[in-house]
Amino acid sequence: MKILFLMDSPEYLRFYDSAVEELAARGHQVAIAINNQRVKKPVGLDGLRAYADRVTVLGVVPERQGVWKEVARGLRATMDFVRFLHPDFVNAPALRARIKRKVLPRTYHWLDRIRSLPAATVQRVERALMAAGRAVPVDAAIAGLLREQSPDVLLVSPLVAAASEQVDWVEAAQVLGLRTAVCVASWDNLTNKGLLRVRPDRLIVWNEAQQREAVEYHDIPADRVDITGAQLFDRWFEKRVTRDRAAFCARVGLPDDGPFVVFTGSSSFISETNAEVAFVRRWIEALRASGDPVLASINVLVRPHPYNVHRWADDPVADLAGVSVFPRLGYNPVETGNRDDFFDTLSHSAAVVGVNTSAMIEAAIVGKPVCSLLAPEFAGTQEGTIHFRHLLPEHGGFLRIAGSIDQHVGQLAAVLRDPAATRAETDRFLASFIRPHGVGRPATPIFGDAVERLGRAPAPPPVRIGLLAYPLRLVLLVAAVPVLLDNRFGDAEKRRKLRKRVKRYFERAW
Repeated sequence: MKILFLMDSPEYLRFYDSAVEELAARGHQVAIAINNQRVKKPVGLDGLRAYADRVTVLGVVPERQGVWKEVARGLRATMDFVRFLHPDFVNAPALRARIKRKVLPRTYHWLDRIRSLPAATVQRVERALMAAGRAVPVDAAIAGLLREQSPDVLLVSPLVAAASEQVDWVEAAQVLGLRTAVCVASWDNLTNKGLLRVRPDRLIVWNEAQQREAVEYHDIPADRVDITGAQLFDRWFEKRVTRDRAAFCARVGLPDDGPFVVFTGSSSFISETNAEVAFVRRWIEALRASGDPVLASINVLVRPHPYNVHRWADDPVADLAGVSVFPRLGYNPVETGNRDDFFDTLSHSAAVVGVNTSAMIEAAIVGKPVCSLLAPEFAGTQEGTIHFRHLLPEHGGFLRIAGSIDQHVGQLAAVLRDPAATRAETDRFLASFIRPHGVGRPATPIFGDAVERLGRAPAPPPVRIGLLAYPLRLVLLVAAVPVLLDNRFGDAEKRRKLRKRVKRYFERAW
């Protein structure tokens, strides 16, 4: 079977490297392609080429060009914003603000005046916009590459990036009659990012919670969803430490004569670096002043998020005894040595503390108690995000969450005295959220089975472009005129240049 796996950028390999290896090991021809190469991210094309002995690396694929690129982007950005008018997101202003800032055309910023709409209304608007989106012509370069590759299955991830151009690929594949599947990369993708905007043949998710999110927020029929478990965490169930405690502490700059707590940093969206540094300092000072003899002297290892290390590079906690930052520079989370360091960090720690990060899940898999603190500066990305609720005990999670620093100090002291206190909640979470087919059963082979089932299924009939598409295209172009003008002349500098060109033209004409 021939499989084309289209990832938004090379960093998505960290979610799917085990799946790619599994499919290649089963004898399938796997080709990997990416839509974007982000220079700011430490994971580049070299990370993909490390798999060149097993798969074909196509590199960066073509993107739509011309006026239809702007029309499609504006339409998809509007869909992404409309989804956050759903009443379930009324307390998630940070999510809609991000979409507005990143992609929503300024012509449609007035939508932000709407606090929320009924769920049924949001769904009707989304369906209308999706129908309009299907009128956008298929890009010739994209269709040409798909014909050339002629895959039995097109896998796409994550598709929910803001105004994602990956929609072009799924729609082109459907016009060509190719089988399509969208793979949900992370625990927050279906609630924290954009709309799916198109119905693939299959949607591959981790668990029943994500299946419900796909149905409720993305209008995907439940019978199109495959639940496989979280394949990216399989390695954490099998890994073993690579350094003993003394060698590890020497590597990260901690004394090895006492326990240490890990603070796991978050992405810049969840926790802006300067705010994170200030929070960590305040948190450590509270531990030192707690009066608890263990917390007063406990060592602390700060592990920044690989893409949010800017302020940590200066070691802003160097003046605090028993505190170290490792690593201080951006790092490639896919690289084997970095994965080993992270696993050793969790394994040798006494407990893990964070704001809102998937590292909390990895800590739970390793069997460490995990605590968090609701902080005012992160309220929008903690209580204001639906995916954070998955970690809370009342929603089947394992996280010890505190509403105040004093409560947090008490909770952390308690789990350090009795690390097994959260074990039952952790086991329940792993069995439902990470490995719903059985904690002892890896998710990666189940992912492979889902892809093979799709490959054996009859190919879907090519989607036909109906006559209604042609008048709809005219409507889209007319509706996009304000957006196109704003894109060209919207900011002050562009208007200044336009005025200068017009003035020069009239001077010459005179």
